[in-house]
Amino acid sequence: MTWQTTTTGKDGGNTPITIGNAHTGFSALHGFKTEYGSGLFNGLGDRLGATVVIHADKPWDVLQHSYGRAPVMAIEANDLSPAQLDEWAKSVPDDVTIVGVGGGTAMDVAKWVHWRRQLPLVQVPTLASVDACFTRMSALRDQNKVRYEGDAVPDVVLVDYAILQAAPSAFISAGIGDVLSCHTALADWRFAVSKGESHPWNDQAAGASLRFVDGLEKSASGIKDQSEEGIRSLMELHREIGWLCHDLQHARFEEGSEHFFAYAFEQVTGRTILHGELVSLGVLIMTAIFDNDYARVKRIITACGTRHGLDELGIKWEEIEATLKILQKFSIDGGYWYSYAHSRNFGEKEIEIARKALDF
Repeated sequence: MTWQTTTTGKDGGNTPITIGNAHTGFSALHGFKTEYGSGLFNGLGDRLGATVVIHADKPWDVLQHSYGRAPVMAIEANDLSPAQLDEWAKSVPDDVTIVGVGGGTAMDVAKWVHWRRQLPLVQVPTLASVDACFTRMSALRDQNKVRYEGDAVPDVVLVDYAILQAAPSAFISAGIGDVLSCHTALADWRFAVSKGESHPWNDQAAGASLRFVDGLEKSASGIKDQSEEGIRSLMELHREIGWLCHDLQHARFEEGSEHFFAYAFEQVTGRTILHGELVSLGVLIMTAIFDNDYARVKRIITACGTRHGLDELGIKWEEIEATLKILQKFSIDGGYWYSYAHSRNFGEKEIEIARKALDF
C-alpha cells in the first residue's frame, strides 16, 4: 500500500492546541479531548515548539515536510517489547511534547514514553484501523504474549480528515474491527460469567456494547465512502470504547475470542496484517462456529467495505487452520480472559465451519 497525497486543508492547520491539563473534566461518555478537521497537522511543530515525534515510517516520510519546526528527535516505532520501550523513554529529553504519528504501534509507543516521563502528549492517528489513540494502556509484546500496561491521557487527539482520506481505503475500513469485536466479546463475557470465570457482569457496559455495534452498522456507508461524517462516527466509537475500558478497568465487553484468534495468528505466522482486518476475521470465524448471528456480522463487514477475503489479505488458508488448531491451548496458556475459545478444541467440524464462513 502507498500513500496518495500529503496533508491539505482549509484553516485547520491554525487550530490552537492547549498543552497541560487539557483532558481534565471530560466525562466517561466522551473520553479524550479530540479535535476534528482538515489540515490540523500542518504547522503542528511550529505550534507545539520542541517536540519528539514517535512515528510509523511511511506516514512520517510523507507528512514531515508539512510539520513545520523539525522535532528535536524522531523515533521510528517498530518494537513493543518492554525493554525497548523503556530505552526510548530514557532517551527523550526534558521539556518536550511527545507527538505520536501513525497507527497502533506508534500510538502505543508514544503513550508509553509519555507515561514513563510524564511529558505532554499529542496523538495524530494516520489510520483508523485500531483504537490505540483512545486507550490509556499500551499493548506490549512480552514473551510472545500481548499484555496491557501504563496509563496515558493525551492532551489532545487530532483527527485530520485530509490525512486519513489520503491513506489507502483499507486504513479506514479496517477500523471497524475494534468496534465489531464488541459483538463477540460480549457473548464471551456472558459465557464466562455463566462459568464463574470472569469480571462481574455489568448491564450498563453490556448495553453500551450493543449500541456500539448498532452505531457501526448505521455508519457503514460513510465508513465505506471515507466521508468526513463516516470517519468521525468511527473515531467517536473508538473514543467511547476506549474510555469505557478505563471506567471498567477491563475490556471484557470489547476483547474476547476474536482478539485471541488475532494474537494466535501472529504467533503462528510470525507476522500480522492490519489489526482491524485480522480482528474482523476473528469475529467472522467465532460467530460462525458458535452460532452468534454470523449473518449480521457479515452484513456489517460487507457494508463497511472491509476486506475479509483471504486472497485480498494475502493469507493462506493453512495459516487460518493452524491458528485454529492452537487457539484453545494458546488462550489458556496465555492467561487470556475466559471465552468460547477456551471451551473447545477446534477440530475438523469447527475448521470446516470457519472455511465456509470465510467463503474460502
